[in-house]
Amino acid sequence: MKIEEYLETLPENLLSGEDVQLPEKVFRDIFKFAELGKDDIFYHLGCGDEIGIEISIKEFNVKKAIGIDNNSEKIENAKKNLQDHNINAELICQNIEEVDISDASVIFFWFTDEDVINTMLEKFEKLK
Repeated sequence: MKIEEYLETLPENLLSGEDVQLPEKVFRDIFKFAELGKDDIFYHLGCGDEIGIEISIKEFNVKKAIGIDNNSEKIENAKKNLQDHNINAELICQNIEEVDISDASVIFFWFTDEDVINTMLEKFEKLK
């Protein structure tokens, strides 16, 4: 099979970088590297199924965790998952480019869209 044929078999969201869920181990490794801890206000932009929020609270004991996603269905599912696990976190259905993150001490996001990345980097720069 040629690479072009193989690529055609893959889901579009995988190729575009959209809706790619990181494995839990990757979250843990990143949070360890960032030294995420009890004094942090953690934002997960594009939180999807909320697993990053859950890990940040249960295993890294952050002061506060906020998940942002513009997909209302994902936010509702994430809220249910957190409620089922008795985890208190804030989940917001909003475009990440419009959300107020001024109180954040740690921000996590994974996007492949260069415009989104540049917009967010500009926003982060203003927080300094």
